[in-house]
Amino acid sequence: MNDSVVEQANQARLLATAEVARLLANGDDLKRVAALREDVLIKQQANKAQLSAAVASQVEATKSGLDMLTRAHQALVLMRQHFQDITRLCAECQSLIDCHDKIAVLSEVHYNLRKTLQDVENIAALPLEAAEAEEMLRDNVNLLQVYEMLASLEGTSMKAQQALESGTSVNLREAHNLGSYFQKVRLTAGKFEERLWSIIRNFLAVSQEDPGLLVTAVQVVELQEMVDAQLVAAGQGASPLRKAWRRRCLSQIAMCIQDSFAPLLQRCSQLIAAGENTDQRVTEILDGADDWVAQLAPIYDHVAPCFPPSYRIFGVVCAEHHRQLASMIDFIGLCADNLANADILKAEILQRCKLQRVMQWIAGYQESLGEFGLEEEEVAFPTGPQTGVSLLINTYVARIVATLSSWLSNIVEGDFKYEPKASAEGRMWTPGAVDFFRILNEQVAVVAEVDRGDMLLRVGQAAVATMDHFQAAQRQHVSAGLPLEMLCAVINNNMRCYDESLEFAEGLEERFADNFKGSLDVEAACRGFLDLAKEGAAACVAVVFSDPAFADLFTRLYWTEEWRSGDVTSSVLATLEDFLQDFERMVLPTFYRRLAEALLEECVAHFVAALLSFLKGVTEDDVAAIRRDDARIRQFFARFTKPEKVARECQPLIDVCEFVTADSIESFVLSYTALLTSAPSITPTLLANLINARATSDKNMTKADAREVLEHCREVFVDRQARSGVDDGAHSAAQSAAAAASAAAQAKGAKAPTAKEAAFKAAVNAARKRSAAGALTSPSKPAAT
Repeated sequence: MNDSVVEQANQARLLATAEVARLLANGDDLKRVAALREDVLIKQQANKAQLSAAVASQVEATKSGLDMLTRAHQALVLMRQHFQDITRLCAECQSLIDCHDKIAVLSEVHYNLRKTLQDVENIAALPLEAAEAEEMLRDNVNLLQVYEMLASLEGTSMKAQQALESGTSVNLREAHNLGSYFQKVRLTAGKFEERLWSIIRNFLAVSQEDPGLLVTAVQVVELQEMVDAQLVAAGQGASPLRKAWRRRCLSQIAMCIQDSFAPLLQRCSQLIAAGENTDQRVTEILDGADDWVAQLAPIYDHVAPCFPPSYRIFGVVCAEHHRQLASMIDFIGLCADNLANADILKAEILQRCKLQRVMQWIAGYQESLGEFGLEEEEVAFPTGPQTGVSLLINTYVARIVATLSSWLSNIVEGDFKYEPKASAEGRMWTPGAVDFFRILNEQVAVVAEVDRGDMLLRVGQAAVATMDHFQAAQRQHVSAGLPLEMLCAVINNNMRCYDESLEFAEGLEERFADNFKGSLDVEAACRGFLDLAKEGAAACVAVVFSDPAFADLFTRLYWTEEWRSGDVTSSVLATLEDFLQDFERMVLPTFYRRLAEALLEECVAHFVAALLSFLKGVTEDDVAAIRRDDARIRQFFARFTKPEKVARECQPLIDVCEFVTADSIESFVLSYTALLTSAPSITPTLLANLINARATSDKNMTKADAREVLEHCREVFVDRQARSGVDDGAHSAAQSAAAAASAAAQAKGAKAPTAKEAAFKAAVNAARKRSAAGALTSPSKPAAT
């Protein structure tokens, strides 16, 4: 160690000498000796201060180490003493091992004795604590505290009773004395429950006057629910301490509502005995029900916040209200036959200050519940066949149907009893269509104010059925035969009804609730009016062609000189011109062209039938006259409809002309095939006269040729019928109406038709049946002229 210090000192001296030599390397460096000495002094002082601090720190660390050694020594001494004590105690306890069983028994006896004394003290305190709880119960503020006290007392009482019941040497007198203690607890608990349920039953008033009390009562119920859950989890679900107060709470609320509704339902039950005098009673009942509906707002605002959300207490209260009000409606429904429609439906209209009636009340009630966020199915009354709502709806709808039927009969009778009216433009019309839809719209509007669901649907169905009846009633008059002016009125009226029915259907669909939209099909009834207008047009055509003078013109076609000269055809077209001028004045422009097309179709059918029936020979002059008639018809009707329509309708006439001018059997077959395309109902039998006329005029055609041509035509006809599957007896509605109207027109004072006339009519009917849609079966949207 000394050598090391000496060595360090020598090294320091050498380093110092080297440093001085470095600093004084030149002679000029001697001038800086004073400055160097000052620097060395400063460094020396700094080193000295640093050394002093290091020495002081080392001294302090040494002192701290000495203190720690002193404390460690003291701890070791103390630990040695504790070990000595442990050794001594172990030596003392060594002798107690032989008495271990006696010590355990003594300990258990001591515990049981202490527990028994504690239980005796608790049992002795039961009456006093129960009385204290009963006294506290006088103030509702202590409700929660009283519950906690009673819960503890009931637990103590229950354990004591179980101990008594399990004991084998219990004195009966002692048991009886203890029973009075338990009875006091039961009586106090009963009073507490009575107070609790009185608060729950009076939930509305308490929520408004003292909501904190209602909240406390619900807290008590929730605490008991927690106790019940713990008992169930411990396998003690059958314990008397499990009380299911939440279910009982909801039951108390329901019973309170039922008791409150009892007077109202009692008044409802008296409706049945009231007979016909129910109006004032129903008004009073609904006024009373309004008071109950008015309670829903304060229940929503004051009662619901006092209950946990899991209770959904507003829904529970509303559901019970709903059941009671449904019973009220059922009672009223049983008396529906004694209520006028105004009593069933009458709404509260502010301008008239009238009272609400049953269905309006139901709608307002459901709307009120909807404002509280209840779903639609939650506010709907039962709709079974015997429920009050169904009985009321059935009664009302039955009366509406009867009323509409009565009005319908009056409207139709009034329409066809008097002459039709003419508008400023000369259009024929009757007021029935206007009145009919005004009545329907009024009925639907009245019901829509009350109900947008099942009742509106039922009334809408009744309205649609009434439309069908209205059409059927008109159809009977049309088929029975009507004057031309009245038929024009039928066309115009039903065109207006068609537009009105579309508006009615659109308005009805808008009035329906979302879940009822699309549930009523009005389209078929709407189309029925358009079809009836078409039938009216067909009847107009039938009246025109059933005119005796006009019909006689067709019997002179294709065999008389006046036909060959063109006079007959001119007369036919002139007559049609007169009728078309009348129709242009009397019929709506939207239907005028359709009527002109119907006249075109019937005109061509009569010309074709006359050609099939009356042609006597086939000369060049006859063929030229046939082609001339075709051209004149085309030219005439081209003024009233499209040329392509005219060409299509006139095609059968030119096809028949091609048939009679055929020059071979193959040509006859081809021309007949073309004829069946444009007029598929012209049978080979109807062609017999044409073939005979051709055979009579053509020296190159024998009777055998004629028979062969006819036989080939039959084969073509049968083959075509088999392939197309067309029923030769099928008629369109318009053609049936035309035939019926024609027959009705001829039946008035006319004698039975001759065989020739019957054959001509059969030919006309065959010529009417076209492969393409005729004028009266064109698209439902009328074309503009």
